Amino acid sequence: MAWLALLVALVALGVALLAYRQAGGTAALQAKVEVLQKAVESARSETADALKKVEDALRPGPAKPAKR
Repeated sequence: MAWLALLVALVALGVALLAYRQAGGTAALQAKVEVLQKAVESARSETADALKKVEDALRPGPAKPAKR
């Protein structure tokens, strides 16, 4: 009876591997990660620009370094 359970488990593993490859495997996942990294970098840049504009609006004049 144990051999039947092993056989079923191996067949299930084979089906799972086929489904994984059909879905794109790691190549598709890596492509999605790269797209998300570009989007995050773009959002970070836009946020930094917006914060700089807010800072310039709140602190008119040239920025002065803090004295120690």
